[in-house]
Parts: sequence; C-alpha cells; structure tokens
Amino acid sequence: MIQARLAIQRVARRLWSSLDIHALRGRLRRVNRRARNHLVGSLAPLVIRMWMRTLRIRWSGDGIQRKPQASGGRIYVLWHEKLLVFVDSHRNIEARMLISSHGDGEMLARIGSRFGFKPMRGSSTRGGTRALREFLRDARSGFDYGLTPDGPRGPRHEFKSGAIYFASRSGLPIVPTTVSYSKCHRLRTWDQFIIPRLFARGVVQFGEEIVVPPKLDADGLEQWRERLEAQLKDISEDTDARFEALYREGIPQRKGLTLQNGPRR
Repeated sequence: MIQARLAIQRVARRLWSSLDIHALRGRLRRVNRRARNHLVGSLAPLVIRMWMRTLRIRWSGDGIQRKPQASGGRIYVLWHEKLLVFVDSHRNIEARMLISSHGDGEMLARIGSRFGFKPMRGSSTRGGTRALREFLRDARSGFDYGLTPDGPRGPRHEFKSGAIYFASRSGLPIVPTTVSYSKCHRLRTWDQFIIPRLFARGVVQFGEEIVVPPKLDADGLEQWRERLEAQLKDISEDTDARFEALYREGIPQRKGLTLQNGPRR
C-alpha cells in the first residue's frame, strides 16, 4: 500500500514537472480573452444603442455638407477618447474603421461589425503596414474612413502621421471631427475615454474638408502632421468652449440628416 502510494506520488511529480506553467497560463489568458471578446462583442452593441438613444445630439460645422465635386469617401479623424461618436454618426453605412491588432481590438471589431462597420485590423505598432495597404486598395470604394490618430495606445492627443500618409496617397479629404457633451464620464484609461451620461446633450462638430498634397515626402508628412494636430486640438477646444451656442444652432441628428456616402451608383 505504501509502495503504491509512493509510486503514484512519483508519477504525479513527473507530470507536474513536465508541465509548462507559463504556457498553460498563457493559454488560459487567451481562452479568457476570447470569451470576454465574444460576450462583450455581443452585449455591448445593445447597451450602446439604448444608451445613445437617450442622448440629444446636434451636428455643426462646415464639414457636414460634402463638396459638390466630391466623388469619393472622406477620412474622419478624431481623438481616441471620442471614438464613440463616430460609431453613432456612421452606423449601418459600411464605413471603414481602423481597429488595433492587439487583443482588445477583437472586442472592438466585433462591436463595430454589429454597427454596420467594416473593421480593418492594424495600428501604428502592429499590422499597420498591412492595414494601410488594405485602406489604399479600398480607397476608391466611395466609403468613409474613421481614424484615431493618437490610438491605439497614445500618447494622448499626439497626431501620428498614418492618416496624413493615407490622405496623400489616396487623394481623399480629411475631416477633423470632435464631440462635446453637457455631462459625461471619463474613464481612467490612457486616453480618458469619454462616455456621455444618460439623457445628456451633445454637439458633434465637423471641420472643413482638408485636402493633403499628393505623394508627400517625410518632411511634408511632418509639416502636415503638425498642422492637422493643431487643427484637431483647435476644433476640440472650440466645441468645448462654445458648446451652448453650437447646440442652439446645430442640426438635430434625428431629423433625417445622414453622413452616408458609399459607392456611386
């Protein structure tokens, strides 16, 4: 009996020593992440839709109306903390959205798909070149694009050059976009992500279309990067400062106005 017990213990020790604990923990993390992505990706769109329906949103700015000669999509740039407004303004029109290739990106991609977006995976730190090539191949489709130039992990309000490069190579105009709310929560994340409170008022301001010169070199990209960063900061500060006036003058979102573009028929 004692010998049998000792033999079982020796076998158990050998099995334990043969296990790669770090690999096992890694597998468990991946399983947990997939389960979380599936659960949140399924439930979050329902919550977001109900939440956004309580808001009173108005649109303002020169960028609401497309130029008569426009023949394609636009590139909407907004700070990462305000991404939720693009999900609402461009829902169900197959707009393209750049989503991080990191683990959390899968969850965001699922949410975006439920709102009628076409997520494209990539970022400045992983998969960015592949995503940019896909963007350029897709640029003539006529659909709009949403980019957060300080994403996916910051630094906050630092405009990276990816959107400038895409605009320079595709010929699509850039529209600086921002939103302000009468009441909101800020999460304790790197970007201080904004979530409007229930029944809050909101103003979405679309800046004037900006056409970037074609085939910019490195110096040109940097000059336009600085210019666009300043303009996005300016329109964000202006919307915060003139919130009440912009809200009074703005166009109610639910009066049939749409930013829909899409392929020319």
